[in-house]
Amino acid sequence: LLKWTIFAIISFIIANVFLAYIIGADALYDVIKEGPAENIGTLVGLVFFSAMFYFVFAWFREQACTLVCPYGRFQGVLIDSHTINVTYDFKRGEGTAGRAKFKKNEDRKAEGKGDCIDCGQCVVVCPTGIDIRNGIQLECVNCTACIDACDEVMEKVGLPTGLIRYASEDDIKRGEKFKFTKRLAAYTFALLLLIGAMTAFLFSRSDVESKYLKVPGTDYKVEGKYYVNQFEYTLYNKTNADQIVTVQLLSHKNSKVEMYEGENKLNMEKGQIIQGKFFLKIPMDEVKSYKEKVVIGLVNQKGKVIDKYETSFSAPFKY
Repeated sequence: LLKWTIFAIISFIIANVFLAYIIGADALYDVIKEGPAENIGTLVGLVFFSAMFYFVFAWFREQACTLVCPYGRFQGVLIDSHTINVTYDFKRGEGTAGRAKFKKNEDRKAEGKGDCIDCGQCVVVCPTGIDIRNGIQLECVNCTACIDACDEVMEKVGLPTGLIRYASEDDIKRGEKFKFTKRLAAYTFALLLLIGAMTAFLFSRSDVESKYLKVPGTDYKVEGKYYVNQFEYTLYNKTNADQIVTVQLLSHKNSKVEMYEGENKLNMEKGQIIQGKFFLKIPMDEVKSYKEKVVIGLVNQKGKVIDKYETSFSAPFKY
């Protein structure tokens, strides 16, 4: 009863995390505060996913890896005899006389017995229930639990560790140790390149994402010495702090930004998306094209430009 209760609690927690990923942690917190009576649809979804995860815990278990997860299928297609994988050293483990139970004070090498003492611990700890000694199988998720279990047994019986280890099939057949090959170097370089690119994108990400588009169906207007366009904006605060921002035109010095409603000082709560419209006015003598390229910036309270967006500004065609 205790086990099934723990499974149910873990399933409920995972379902909440899954829901928070979909609707956002803040939205989930608001749902919890409002209570289930006010959010029947959300409650039904939560119960459904809790039941699904509980089903995996209670019965489906390793079949999730065997039948549902595509990793094994991909692995079967992509690996070959040179691929480094969790592998059983069958030459050392089987010897010439095969596996045999461990006996004290015996000379296993003289008798031709392999180092595998057939304890079965590698099978016991495997989350998908396979026997790695039968070779690489699609159910293997490379968790390395069999490596740890086997090494522990080898230490207890006084035999070298590494009977199950990371190695390629070719390395096992030739009896060679792990080598950092050109192929591995290429994969490592590609991986480091991807990590570097992701890190660069992460640190160059703006706190607030902004987008400005001309209001559909509108054209330029003339007000005194200014050409005027109507724009709509979408701002997304990606931080966990409230922001106060203003919209400014960075590409033209004497331009003006006038909001449809209120002043040009927008309050954004954490994680909030706001939309609105504004008039963009540029002096005629600063407009050089009927489709003028403009850069609109978002400026925070400290006067720092936190995001930029390039778009076009309509004006009369000049011959």
